[in-house]
Amino acid sequence: MTTDQLKNFLAVAEVLNFHKASQSMYIAQPALSRQIKNLEDEVGAELFDRTKKQIKLTAAGVFFKNEVTRILKHLGQAQKTASQIHQGEAGEIAIGHVSSAMYSLLPYFLKTIKTTYPHLKIGLLETSCNMIFTKILDRELHFGIVPNEVGPGGIESAMLYKENFVVVMPKNLKISLKKNGDLKPLANADWILPAREDGQVYHDLLYRIFQKNGFTPKVVFQSPNASTNLRMVSEGLGVTIIAKSAVNGVNLNIKHFELTDIPSKVEMRFVWSKERGEELKEYIELFLKIFRAIRSS
Repeated sequence: MTTDQLKNFLAVAEVLNFHKASQSMYIAQPALSRQIKNLEDEVGAELFDRTKKQIKLTAAGVFFKNEVTRILKHLGQAQKTASQIHQGEAGEIAIGHVSSAMYSLLPYFLKTIKTTYPHLKIGLLETSCNMIFTKILDRELHFGIVPNEVGPGGIESAMLYKENFVVVMPKNLKISLKKNGDLKPLANADWILPAREDGQVYHDLLYRIFQKNGFTPKVVFQSPNASTNLRMVSEGLGVTIIAKSAVNGVNLNIKHFELTDIPSKVEMRFVWSKERGEELKEYIELFLKIFRAIRSS
């Protein structure tokens, strides 16, 4: 099968009319019909149900349409990247990140890239862990920066750094925590936390911390966004637990207590698609070198 066959199949699948599709693709209708029939023979399945006046996709056709759409999209991206490499351009890399990464090493990473590799464009998407994994596997993102998540099958990862959690409270909350990380004084507090669907491993880690303190938190707001959660705490809407770096330099009506005496840590990881490991090898090595240089400086 050829890319022209696949594009013509998508044209028919979009309008479900051979005549309209042939006009849009500038091909005679009999020739288009033959192409689709040859494609079905090659695939080994009927892609269109032609038993009624209005054709429609079969179950196999729906599946094939989705896969062909994805394949042609990735082919276009590959052609663009190959052209950029041939012309000596660095290209563009898309990175998904959780909001707390912007408080730690991500700004320094971007500054290094801009200074040292000015032709390399970095596109950023701030979102949840699960969305980052989905978009990496769908090839909409090249990399991700996520806390404590190793991801589903097909995801490769490397540890970037570990840091302590901090409990963040409004300044006027008359509760003081002990150095051993005893959170029992906050058992009846209103909590602002990420939802489980934002990142299962990170969410479950937080709840194990609460369970070791003998309570289940009363959650009043759920958000994966660190700055949003800190602002809600500042407004007196509850308390939260977050990575230590997220409170660095923050000028809000909050106070925080660092949990230095518990084994649970924020573990920020750099993630990518396993099947793209060879394709992205040079970027992986370069980015990890920059990240680790930042942490050691």
